[in-house]
Amino acid sequence: MTASDLFSGKAWDEFLEGLGRAARAVRELASDSEATDQVSGYRHLLVLLALGIDECVRRGDPANSRLRPGNVDNVLKWGMDCPDAAYLGAPVRADVSYRVSGSRGSVRYLGFQIMSGMATTANVVADDLDIGPDGTFELLLSSEPRPGNWMPIASGTSSLVVRQFFYDWLEEEPARLIIEQIEDESTRRPPTERGIGPGELANQLVVLGEFVEASVGFWGEMDKMLLDNGANTFRPPVNRTDIGGAEENVTVWGSWRLGDEEALIVQVSPPECLYWSVSLGNRWWESIDYANHQSSLNGHQAVVDEDGVFRAVVSRRDPGVANWIDPAGHRSGPVIFRWLRAATEPPVPTITAVPFDELDDALPAATARVSESDRVRIIGARRAGVAKRFVR
Repeated sequence: MTASDLFSGKAWDEFLEGLGRAARAVRELASDSEATDQVSGYRHLLVLLALGIDECVRRGDPANSRLRPGNVDNVLKWGMDCPDAAYLGAPVRADVSYRVSGSRGSVRYLGFQIMSGMATTANVVADDLDIGPDGTFELLLSSEPRPGNWMPIASGTSSLVVRQFFYDWLEEEPARLIIEQIEDESTRRPPTERGIGPGELANQLVVLGEFVEASVGFWGEMDKMLLDNGANTFRPPVNRTDIGGAEENVTVWGSWRLGDEEALIVQVSPPECLYWSVSLGNRWWESIDYANHQSSLNGHQAVVDEDGVFRAVVSRRDPGVANWIDPAGHRSGPVIFRWLRAATEPPVPTITAVPFDELDDALPAATARVSESDRVRIIGARRAGVAKRFVR
């Protein structure tokens, strides 16, 4: 794209054409869905547009990098984002060296990830670093090895991603981190020009339309892949560093489908691990509103039965079970278990569909229950935890 493509309106027209194709894809994918999924699909187009615009207008300078909150949060969702997470990111490149410094905080999991596009090239878990008694530390990022805490930057590197997973949403404190270029003669680089030319903006417009269209198509294919395996089933454990997953995060993907007056019993024996969780998504691979609905549970929030089995109930009505997972009006979508640093082979859960009225007979007699007032309190705490985690 050139300056004339911007000024003539050609770039803008191509951008709108990309959005139009994405909208047609949503319409086709949701043609057999209820209104809830159709509304979510069109709203997801706005979410994708917002995510893409944020990336365009908040362009980072790798020679003058800074950590900023990721654009995925409790409102803007993409790719089955983790309901327990707060993401940070910074642009980096292989010919510059960096220092990340700050305090560890008390968040359950703090991970650092070097990315080349969507692919992971290096991972470090904060618990493996040398951290001072006061919780402070430094982590060096460079193409050449450095003494102490160090991460390699490979050729083609584009960004640093910092993941924080919270177990206790109200009590755990996030890490406080900054990133700076290491000022020595081998890595000193002047900041690049921050202005944007007409040709570059024209390209950004076209790529933005392509991103929205491609994202709808990509996650639509992922949804089909899961459903080809059968509804209410899980696939084997997998590590998806090729699409941005952290090396230490083994995931088990499944699909869920809920009939009228039906409940799904999800069960698994959680292994000893640093972190684990389960969350539901809608057909567009957004995590379901986890502030106003208990659509996810982690190892701190969940109740594990005396036999070591975690049993959760997915149902449209509240069954009064502590481990209720609320689909918030949706009838189908993906479900994901995350196992971080499991001591044994990550297990594959099962899903059993039962009539809602027969749910009590299908659950152990000692299943933990909650009252209506308990549920109100739990949802209130979830809202407060999300509000504490995100600033917008």
